[in-house]
Amino acid sequence: MAQLEAPPAIQAAPNPAVEPAAEYAHLADVPLRIEAVLDRLTMDMRAVGNLQLGSVISLMRPAGDNVDLYVGGIKLASGEIVVIENTLGVRITDLLTGD
Repeated sequence: MAQLEAPPAIQAAPNPAVEPAAEYAHLADVPLRIEAVLDRLTMDMRAVGNLQLGSVISLMRPAGDNVDLYVGGIKLASGEIVVIENTLGVRITDLLTGD
């Protein structure tokens, strides 16, 4: 059986070439919560109450579809799920801008 090779690890390190504007420099180290959202769905209370270990919840998005990345509840980017060593990561494929 062939082993899949994981892509090289991607570090979310600050890019020294990109410095925040002077008026925002004091906020550069403020931590932000980033959420990777594969899908959202609505379930009634009965369905939630019937969930148990091993239950499967069907999502509407197809396998291999991108996940959306949100910062502070605002969509910032989309990306694909990747395996880095034995953990999951997200490779950014589309970065939204204010334009």
